[in-house]
Amino acid sequence: MKELLQFIQKAECFDNNDRLKLILFLSGVKPSTFIHLRVASKNLHDKHEFEDLLKKNKMIFDVSRAKGFEEIATVKGNAVAWRMKGTWYGYDLFRNKEFKTKFEHYISLVKQQKHDQADRMAGIIYGYPSCCIEAFIKQHKTAVPSYYSYYKRLQDSDRAFPFIAHTPCSPKCKSTAALNKIYESRIKKHASAFCKNFAKKRTYKTKLIVDTENEIKARKKDGHYYVVVTQKPIEGHYYLFNVLSRQKYQRGVILDANVVLQYDYAVINVKKADGVIKGFHHERKFTRL
Repeated sequence: MKELLQFIQKAECFDNNDRLKLILFLSGVKPSTFIHLRVASKNLHDKHEFEDLLKKNKMIFDVSRAKGFEEIATVKGNAVAWRMKGTWYGYDLFRNKEFKTKFEHYISLVKQQKHDQADRMAGIIYGYPSCCIEAFIKQHKTAVPSYYSYYKRLQDSDRAFPFIAHTPCSPKCKSTAALNKIYESRIKKHASAFCKNFAKKRTYKTKLIVDTENEIKARKKDGHYYVVVTQKPIEGHYYLFNVLSRQKYQRGVILDANVVLQYDYAVINVKKADGVIKGFHHERKFTRL
């Protein structure tokens, strides 16, 4: 197990969110998990090594077929240019055969369009609090009262519970708070170096370009939740972030902002709008595997 934990923390095929879920699964607090493994030219052997270590530790898992993944290569003029970088595989990992059976039942419920039953089963499979499962089911049946408050709640939950993967029923959910505390303790125990890096706060002054707006059924449209693109790379990569705003922006508006990266989210403070890029668009070339 120690060798597998070391591999997860150093391998380039995982992002921090996947590392987090894998470490929690291996520590025994998550009964099942789903992660992505990405393979490019610089880490061709990671998939083989990961599966060898899973088998060595007698882990029960399923793996998907290969699919291509892209990254933003450049943001130049009015175009965001994407390029194929490699392939990714999805891994479902289970504590034991019982949870794999539950997962197969979950897939059957999805195919039968029994969505409420499927969501409850998924919650059991991944270890989510029952209050959060029921709130998730209820939320998808009716329009939310306020667009702004809905996305504000999601942001507040991310910041309150950085170690959990589900959508809490509230940023003050006691069950989620207890789970987050347990998860943090396990991460510190089994992967202290990763935990320190994961929690490190990094601040950048940058320009963001407004792209598209997220849509959700809301009885009151009192805000906007935009996808924005970093105009220049941050930590070697172009990023897509979300910005919640009371103010309406057209696509292509450039925002001066401070971006704080910590855990698996970004806190963005927009200073001002600074011009607009007309005809802002994405250029992508899809490859089928």
